[in-house]
Formats: sequence, C-alpha cells, structure tokens
Amino acid sequence: MALRSISVSQLSAYIKRLMASDPILSGVIVRGEISKLVRHSSGHLYFTLKDEGSRLSCFLPSDRAASLRYELSDGMEILAIGSVSLYERGGYYSLNVRDVEVEGEGALSRAFENLKRKLEAEGLFDPSRKKKLPASPKRIAVVTSPTGAAVRDIISTLRRRDPLADVIVYPCLVQGEGAAASIAAAIEDINRGGVFSGVDLMIVGRGGGSAEDLWAFNEEIVARAIYASQIPVISAVGHENDYLISDMAADVRAATPTAAAELASPDIAQLRYRMELSSPGRMFLFLDDSLASAQRRAERAFESAGLYAVSRIESDARRLEALKAQLDSAHPLKALEAGFVYATDAAGRMIRSAAEALPGQELTLHFADGEAEVTVKGA
Repeated sequence: MALRSISVSQLSAYIKRLMASDPILSGVIVRGEISKLVRHSSGHLYFTLKDEGSRLSCFLPSDRAASLRYELSDGMEILAIGSVSLYERGGYYSLNVRDVEVEGEGALSRAFENLKRKLEAEGLFDPSRKKKLPASPKRIAVVTSPTGAAVRDIISTLRRRDPLADVIVYPCLVQGEGAAASIAAAIEDINRGGVFSGVDLMIVGRGGGSAEDLWAFNEEIVARAIYASQIPVISAVGHENDYLISDMAADVRAATPTAAAELASPDIAQLRYRMELSSPGRMFLFLDDSLASAQRRAERAFESAGLYAVSRIESDARRLEALKAQLDSAHPLKALEAGFVYATDAAGRMIRSAAEALPGQELTLHFADGEAEVTVKGA
C-alpha cells in the first residue's frame, strides 16, 4: 500500500507535537558545559550546552535569566532544566531553559568571580563609601538563623562584653532556596525602622558550612541590600578562610560570628578596670549596680529572643500565603480561562506585537485548554 505523502512543514509540526507530549522531553535536566554564550539586548540568553560527544542549542528567556542565582559564562558546568522543542522553520531542536544550577566547586568559583567583577566595577566594594562602626552601639540587630550556633555565640559575647547594649535578633533563612531573599528582606526591614528604630549597628551572618551552604551570602541581592544599608553592617559568615561577596560589600568583615560580636561592642570589663584606677569608690558601686541591672535586662532579652523569632516566622508565613494568593490571581492561565490567547514562535518566544509576526511565519496559539498551529497570512 502506497504511503500518503506529507509536506516538510507537516512532518515538523508532527514531530513538535510528539516532543511537547513526551513526559521526559517536557521536563528534562541536561548536564553539560556552556559555550558560545550570547546575551541579547532583550535580556534573552542563547548558548550551546556541550559534552564530549554532542552539542545542544539552548534558549533562556529574559525573565528567567534575571532570576538566576549565578552569573553564567562560557566554560561553566551546569544543569539546565527545561523542555525540548523543535524549531520548525530551521528544522532543529533546542532546549527551552527554565532554570539553571551549577555543577561542582569549579563552576561555583567561576560564578563567584563573575559576580565579584560585576559588582566591583559598579563600585559596591569601594573602600571610600564604607561606614565607620559606632564606638559604643546602643542597639544591635543580628540577622541570622534563630536556631544556629552563630546566634548563641554572638549574643553570649555581646552580653559578656557590653550588657548595656540592646540586642535584637531578626530571624531569617541562611541556607537553601529563598535564603538570599530572606537575608536581603531582613536588612531592608531593619533600615526601614518601625520596631527596629534606633538600631545603630547590624551583624549579618551565619556559622560555617560547605560552599553551597554559604552561597546565599554570595548572591547579588544580598550584596546590594548591604550596600544600600544606611546602618553600618558587619559581615560574619563561616570561618576565617571563608571570604564571600557579603564580606566585600559590608562595611567591616569579621572572620567569625564571635569576632563580629567583639568588633561590635566595647569590653565593659576593661572599661571598668580602667575606671577603677582613677575613680572614687562611690563610682565603683554605681557602676556595679548599673551593670547588674543591665545584665538582668540582657538575660530577659535573650530569653525572649526565641519567642520573638517564632512570632516573626509565623508573621512571615502569613504574609507569604497572602502574596501567593495574589500571585495565583494574577497567573497568566487566569487570563487564558477568560478567553485571551497568546502566540509564540517556533523557538518558544512570545510574540508581543503584530510587527513581530512575519508573513508565512509558523506560530503557536495558546488557549486555556490547548494549542493550535497557525501560519501568518499578513501583518
């Protein structure tokens, strides 16, 4: 029996539909090395993902590129997450990338250097704009995890050295997805004042960990929040050998969280010793009484820090639920369900105006319940 002939376009459209319906190709994770990276003026990224035996064309839209945690460059080993689609006009397939994760310490190091060069060129690390720390801060805000060892070391050191200082713990995520945004939001919130009015020094940091564990403090959003802070910031992340983007953006870098507390506070015991050498006995008694009262206040504040942390986390959870509801209501699918349609070209790029649609061009119309392939007759 003779087979019925079909056109090249019909075959390409059929193959494209097969790719779109394949559960693996519609949500694949591909490992490879970036090469021929091109940044379009629109913000889109085009690059080739390669290994020893093959190459794959990749497209990353501008909105996804803007939200990446890492600054991409040629030679980086990455995991590209997305869907495979056929470009019908050219007859080749490509990976439409939704997200990127770097692979290995080498790629992390490259991403670190890329962001470092970018921010350094913008002046975020300029020594001339760094603020001096107050000699005797009255109110210190600590931005870190409320449950880690770092917060205990910082508070105990501050209590010992300067029990007169008021210490506020602002709990936030310090590791994993959403940590960088959580840290940046805390810094911005403290700068806005409100319940944090009167803060004259901020410690931002966490204890040690792997390069991936500490990566939130290497993200651009944290560096920019530190740079924009009107309150002096001490960065205190990890150990002596850990040097991060937040350290470069901060006014002062401390080797450890404990060292940050020492930099933040005068040693009252030393001050009292010097006063004892030159002050009347009555001043000794007055100072002892004041220190004892301050010590009791500091202990109460320390005990209430945990309750405050729980309250703050619950408040943030409620706020996130409200934001999620707003986002759900603004989701593009809502518009499609109302009868709206949008079009994309063969590479998956959205057509935003009639001027972008060329006669003879193959487009895909997206409805709420499916898609339709069309050919542009005129524009």
